[in-house]
Amino acid sequence: MSGSARSPRTAAEIRTWVRERSPQPFEDAAIPHPPAHTTWMYGSGQYELAVLHRLVEDGFAANRHVHYPRNHGRTAETTQFRVTVLDDALIRIRVAGTVVSAQIHDEHTGISSSVPGLLHGRSAHEDGSWFRAKIHAGAALHLTIHALPGQAAAVAVPADDRAGHWLARVEDGPWESVRPRIGGMRPPHLAPTAEVVVPAVRIAVGRYDIGAPVLGRPLLPGTTTMPEISTGESIEEALAGHDSDASETHHDVKSTPEGWTSVHQLGFRYLVVRGAGDPETIPVLASVAHVEQSGAFACSDDRLTRIWASAQYTLRSCMQGLMIDGIKRDRMPWAGDLALSTLANAYALGEGGVIADGLVALGRVESGYVNGIADYSLWQVVTARIRLRYFGDESFARAEADRLDAFVAGLAQYAGQDGVFRPELQEDAFRDAGPGSVFLDWGVTLDDDRDSVALQMLWYWALRSVASVLEHCGHPGARRWDALATTLHETLRMRAWLPATGRWAGYLDGDASERKALYANFLAVLAGMHDGEIPETVVGIIADDASATPFMTAFRLRALLTAGRRGFVVDEVRRLWGPMLDLGPGTFWEEASTEGDSHAMYGRPFGRSLCHAWASGPAAILPEAVLGVRPLDDAWRRFTVAPELGNLAWACAVVPTPQGCIVVRAEGSTITVEVPDGTELERDEGPLRGPVTVAWTTG
Repeated sequence: MSGSARSPRTAAEIRTWVRERSPQPFEDAAIPHPPAHTTWMYGSGQYELAVLHRLVEDGFAANRHVHYPRNHGRTAETTQFRVTVLDDALIRIRVAGTVVSAQIHDEHTGISSSVPGLLHGRSAHEDGSWFRAKIHAGAALHLTIHALPGQAAAVAVPADDRAGHWLARVEDGPWESVRPRIGGMRPPHLAPTAEVVVPAVRIAVGRYDIGAPVLGRPLLPGTTTMPEISTGESIEEALAGHDSDASETHHDVKSTPEGWTSVHQLGFRYLVVRGAGDPETIPVLASVAHVEQSGAFACSDDRLTRIWASAQYTLRSCMQGLMIDGIKRDRMPWAGDLALSTLANAYALGEGGVIADGLVALGRVESGYVNGIADYSLWQVVTARIRLRYFGDESFARAEADRLDAFVAGLAQYAGQDGVFRPELQEDAFRDAGPGSVFLDWGVTLDDDRDSVALQMLWYWALRSVASVLEHCGHPGARRWDALATTLHETLRMRAWLPATGRWAGYLDGDASERKALYANFLAVLAGMHDGEIPETVVGIIADDASATPFMTAFRLRALLTAGRRGFVVDEVRRLWGPMLDLGPGTFWEEASTEGDSHAMYGRPFGRSLCHAWASGPAAILPEAVLGVRPLDDAWRRFTVAPELGNLAWACAVVPTPQGCIVVRAEGSTITVEVPDGTELERDEGPLRGPVTVAWTTG
């Protein structure tokens, strides 16, 4: 058996074990807790769209090569806020935006009056002051606020304020409950992450290394002349950074009261500095998300432990208000990435809020498909169901149910009577998408004149997903999408299944003479097209072929987990993620190929992102493959544990859930599980309700 060290026993010990093997260049204790003395209230979708707008604009400003469709939603110009009090109250408020009108309306007399101190045209957060308004029982305070350019209108009250129930109305939409955000004096859409100083250590004259990639700004000492900087995820990239043909990033520098810093946040591990002396260290102000209860996975194979730790850090680095693709280039959210990130997040970080924010921000497109890609609109729907499964939060699902139903209705206009999804090319399509605005994956070329079975499998998965979410919410739209899914299921069984060879075709009405279709077969498994045992012919195709990116590779391996090939999946993680771990920079890449120049992509010498969220799949894969820990019900209310250690001496995990952390330890034939309150561990002997710690032996 691999390894001999005593396994960690408690959740704290497991986390420490992982932390010691993580590239993470900071201690979690150094990350400041988010301020919590103020409650900021937003109209529906406004916080999320404001963060999206900031990410997009910052990404275009900081990076030289950005290809992101600008069909995403924008914040509203005007939002109205209203609160009615039951008892006499003195309300203290601040606003983000410009106050257009502020009135108190007496419901009994019908008389409205202006609020003294809330002046027309004033942006209340500019000077940090609070405005006070006396409101009599039964009266309502009504505010109309214009958002500042590219931002969101918001109202803040002290966190302990319980004066009344606030509603918001975005433009001419309906009145809805506000979506509160705990924060400080600044509106939280301007500062969705914490900041921590990490040292970049001198490794040669003018060259510095943080130890792992971060998104941040170097803080350079004061000098009489402006210094020059260049950065990179590799030292080769940092050294080539002043060559405009090679650099992915703009390295503009600005002065500060303390010295110099970069104009833009930069995604980098290595820093090259000219003209700032030669200090031993240079502080870097890094943008890092605070995590309340992180997950962990460790085992006697130190290489697997380090793969998991690097996957977790890669994911956390890309949690920047929303889940972005990578910290160097483009630094923007994509719906396909979000689907994979949601699974990894469930095991590694337990931060479901950032997933909800991504669903809201990406789902409110102004036109066309999400990210300009038809299949990313399908991933958007699939993610809604994945999030409900792993994070629960039915209140969010109910609040978004009508929008989700309408969103799928917009997609269904491209489905025929046979249920087949045939999207049309949109004017604002992603530039690398093919006809019909279909992307699927890098390196995949589809026949323009035929119906891709892989796309139909993803459409079927989306239909089953929306039907399930809406059914949980008691929404009538569930029946419509379930019926369409049934129709599509019948079509696929008749026109895409090849009974002679026992596999799925690449195109509708294809035949056995055509090449084996990897994506169609593993997406069929994930979509639930096989109600019973998965045919070995299908499993063989999925196991023998390889997809191009870590994104789709992770879903391929998840299909193999569904088929019970757990040991094979662990070996694949070692084989595919291990070389990325060896070559650095401590995080996982946009494209996993290590052949040739591992930095190049898109025809550019440093075009490849080496810290990319869609490569974080092992964070979810390893705990399930090795320990068999997975939810059987939404929010982990029921879950199962079934370790298969293979040649490992021991393995353990901490899985964050909405009810608390599940802690699993398997050493030899002994298995111990800490079951949190509000959950049940399903076993053959019957369910075990938490809180309880249970141990048993196998074999």
